[in-house]
Amino acid sequence: MKVRFSTSDPPEVIDPHVTDLAACLARSKRAVVITGAGISCNSGIPDFRSSDGLYNLVKKKHPDVVLRGKELFDAMLFKDVQQKRCFYTFMAELKTLIGNAQPTATHNFISGMKNKGQLLRCYTQNIDCLESNLDQQLVQLHGSMDKVYCTLCSASYDFSTVYQDQFRSGEPPLCPKCETNGNERQRLGKRSLAMGTLRPAVVLYNEEHPNGESIGLAQATDIKKRPDLLIVMGTSLKIIALKKFIKQMAKSIHTNHPRTGCVIFVNKTKPTKEWDSVFDYQVMGDADTWVGLTEEKLMDTKALAAAKVRLRLAIKRQSEEDEEDEVDQDKENIDIITTTTTATTTVTKGRKRSSPTSSTMTTSSSTKITIKRSDSFRTSSSSSPETATVKKQPLMDSLDEWIGKSKKRGKTS
Repeated sequence: MKVRFSTSDPPEVIDPHVTDLAACLARSKRAVVITGAGISCNSGIPDFRSSDGLYNLVKKKHPDVVLRGKELFDAMLFKDVQQKRCFYTFMAELKTLIGNAQPTATHNFISGMKNKGQLLRCYTQNIDCLESNLDQQLVQLHGSMDKVYCTLCSASYDFSTVYQDQFRSGEPPLCPKCETNGNERQRLGKRSLAMGTLRPAVVLYNEEHPNGESIGLAQATDIKKRPDLLIVMGTSLKIIALKKFIKQMAKSIHTNHPRTGCVIFVNKTKPTKEWDSVFDYQVMGDADTWVGLTEEKLMDTKALAAAKVRLRLAIKRQSEEDEEDEVDQDKENIDIITTTTTATTTVTKGRKRSSPTSSTMTTSSSTKITIKRSDSFRTSSSSSPETATVKKQPLMDSLDEWIGKSKKRGKTS
């Protein structure tokens, strides 16, 4: 375990840990999520083992029938008529709660992971079907309350309000398929056969899961796909088979992704010490609260990343504009050099045909061509230590000097 913190800790304590967890979520490509009843509490559906959970609720409602709430979710109850009646009545009430429930922030968070392509699989212990929009990526470990099936022929039907009303009376409805077959046999004068009754499609303690083989295959397949993130939320980690799977999945993540892999546990109650070497982060608190903190940090991270991208693009555009300006300036410099060279040639030729006076006037001016170290050419009216100056010289300094030189040549001759 790297870190354990509570969602009720001061912000200065929580913030760095939530930042780390948000980073784990942001970089994950293959995440596995395991959920328990704790993620549905905020939707109005009680969990199982808390002080106000289903077990205690059952015990309060039927104190003379059950010793422990867990007994009402054990397959052995079908051997006791009174317990069986309590079971059907309670399932009808639970169905009402589920029908009024809406997905929580945690359910939406998991759906978001699926939409982003991050979710490899979600294994849920919940029977409320609030994760049903995950489709093929959802594995219901304890069945669901959206179906009922026949205890005899296994025919499956939707958990309709008609069946719910019958369960509420404490009596299970007859299986329509068995009833139809029985009526047909009676019409033909054949011996009647036993008819099955319907029950909610939930998996109780001490009974085999009807889809156990496919669930085992899904677990083995997911481990082979080398997930990089495991999030366990809202469960007290009491089911032996689930505990084994979580430890196998955590080991796979730590082995295949020793630096970037992450295993996170979120629940109101702290796990036992056996989990200290399994979970990297233990978050004590409400799952929705943790999701809110993490999503806020993810939004901040995305906003920062987007700002960095915009800044890089702006710098790139500015650099391209600067390069274009430099190219344009170089073209201007080349034009200046060409024009200056042409002008010099023209003036020189003209001086040979001009009168001395006009030559003196023309040559009294000068032009500078400055060559800078950057190899860019500029015209300048002055020179500096870092420039080389090429200066056009006049053909004659003055008319008097020319006359003086002529006289000297005459005397000599």
